[in-house]
Amino acid sequence: MPGSADKSFEDHRGVTAVDGATKARIERAAVTLFARQGIDAVTTRAIAAGSGVSEGAIYRYYHSKNALAEELFYALHHRLAADIRDAGALPSIADQARAIVSAYCHAADDDWSLFAYHLLNAHRFLSDPARKGEKKENNPVAETERLIMSAMANGEIPQGDAALKSAMVLGVVMQTALHKIYGRISGDLSAHKEVLEKAVLGILEN
Repeated sequence: MPGSADKSFEDHRGVTAVDGATKARIERAAVTLFARQGIDAVTTRAIAAGSGVSEGAIYRYYHSKNALAEELFYALHHRLAADIRDAGALPSIADQARAIVSAYCHAADDDWSLFAYHLLNAHRFLSDPARKGEKKENNPVAETERLIMSAMANGEIPQGDAALKSAMVLGVVMQTALHKIYGRISGDLSAHKEVLEKAVLGILEN
């Protein structure tokens, strides 16, 4: 069981802010509450109470609760996109696929509240057809699709629908994470990494 020092660190751990800063405490309280209760059910008063700051302090950093929720979501979304983009430097699609699985497993195990929050709220932030620019284009789905299209062009994997294959590849990891949220599996996502990698490679090879 984590000791008080571990708990204190988690309570003060930032998402975009430096650990221990006021903004970090707000981020941690918000992402924990959002993951457990949903964005709409959480009030700024509850976030303030959870972070040990005044409600007014939240508005020094964010003009609304929704702005806070959006920043937290895209912090991980863009981080995963960058990890997958970096995987493109690896020599083969098999290596790239393993790197994608590793990126998701590491993100989940490193900060489960943030990962669960991101997973459960993807539709809320990504389904708006009016959303343009970096927030729409800089995303892990597009980066995965690019890797798959390149592998098809190079003859590494069979031709097919790259959008469908990217959905299936990411779905292997995301559906497994959903089962963890629902309590159907337990423990770190990395404990299942080898099985997840085999499933992803199977999708790409067919």
